Amino acid sequence: MRQVIFIFCLLLTFNTAYAEEETEQAEAPEVIYLGLQPQFTVNLLGNKHYLRTTIQLQLNSEETEDVIKENDPAIRHALIVLLSNNKVDAISTLAGKEKLRKDAVIKLNETLKIYTNKEGVIDVFFTEFVSQ
Repeated sequence: MRQVIFIFCLLLTFNTAYAEEETEQAEAPEVIYLGLQPQFTVNLLGNKHYLRTTIQLQLNSEETEDVIKENDPAIRHALIVLLSNNKVDAISTLAGKEKLRKDAVIKLNETLKIYTNKEGVIDVFFTEFVSQ
């Protein structure tokens, strides 16, 4: 009788551990990367300086990806205005680039809220960044 109870408890423990593993895998957040094409080339504040950058977005869902693609002109406009409103000295440092990246996340989420009433941009990555 004790052996039967022991085997039953062992099986019950195995099933619980297996269920917890499935739950952990199911809770992993969906992450989507979207490259914005074509690259951005903007004039910077001041004389004779420009920025050329390629931007990749980290998104929280395919729904956000679809909304960004549908509203590409508004998304690009928001980024162009943000990028061009900088001086070359401000974005030449690592701290300046990080600030610009964080500002881009905020600006993109504000723009998305206009069209979907939701935020969906997790992060912005500059995969090319040339200022002159």
